[in-house]
Amino acid sequence: MNDTAQPRLAAWDGAATRRRLEADGFCHVPGVLDPAALRATKAAAENALGTVGADHRAQWRSQGSLIPVADHPAFASLIAHPGFQEMFGRLGLPGTRFSSGYVISKPPGGPALFWHQDWWGWQHPISREERIVQLALFLYMTDTTRENGCLRLIPGSHRRPHPLHDLVDAHDPTLAEVRNPDDAAFASHLDQVDVPVTAGDVVVVDARVIHGAHPNRSGRERTNITLWWHPDYDGLPTSLRARIWKLYRREEIDTDAAPGRTLRPDIWPEPARSQVTPFLVTDPGPVAPEPWNRTPRY
Repeated sequence: MNDTAQPRLAAWDGAATRRRLEADGFCHVPGVLDPAALRATKAAAENALGTVGADHRAQWRSQGSLIPVADHPAFASLIAHPGFQEMFGRLGLPGTRFSSGYVISKPPGGPALFWHQDWWGWQHPISREERIVQLALFLYMTDTTRENGCLRLIPGSHRRPHPLHDLVDAHDPTLAEVRNPDDAAFASHLDQVDVPVTAGDVVVVDARVIHGAHPNRSGRERTNITLWWHPDYDGLPTSLRARIWKLYRREEIDTDAAPGRTLRPDIWPEPARSQVTPFLVTDPGPVAPEPWNRTPRY
């Protein structure tokens, strides 16, 4: 596709795609990033990957890398990309705000990403409702297939129990480091659905959905940018907003690969800060945060 080609955002049905998101816990939206935005994002991701060494790669071997977007203001134009707001509007998800993101890049020969779900608020009754509190946008910088480590998910696992919920806590370092490659957390499952995509597409995933990725058996890096967003942020229960605010501030979080770092979008240098300010979560005030709980309860 050349830079004058029209975006493909008009080629999908918002209502039908929203129904799939609700039923399966994920949906695939084609052509959200235009070629220029994709090139800029790839460059930012490559620069971010250049800041980490072998120790980081070993610590996050299953993921490939886990680089906080907050450390790299070059991602401002991605967070502020108008295609996301159009997508949220067509999905019927107003008031969606950004909290965090990661560069998750699997090198050639990288192992499978373990099965896991990313929701941390299972103690709150909203976890058993249809309402979506946290969404991941998965943006791949190259076309993905099973060969190079495409996403795989368990449809419906956001709303009902599944045997994979009984595995070791997915954020345990033994899985990230792949200390036991034969662990069931890395194996294929009969219920899995592969989600190959074209670079520039977005896979929208409910944080409660069990997901992972195939190994990268290709000879090239397979890079994914994961951005976390929260629909109707201002209408969420205050305890959840207080916990999300802590996530945004990089406090009390088990997936920050740079503990102790305080950089975040609201203190990025200009013009990056101004680009993202309208899309950021906000401080709910002196409210007790929702207890951190990654154990599914249905």
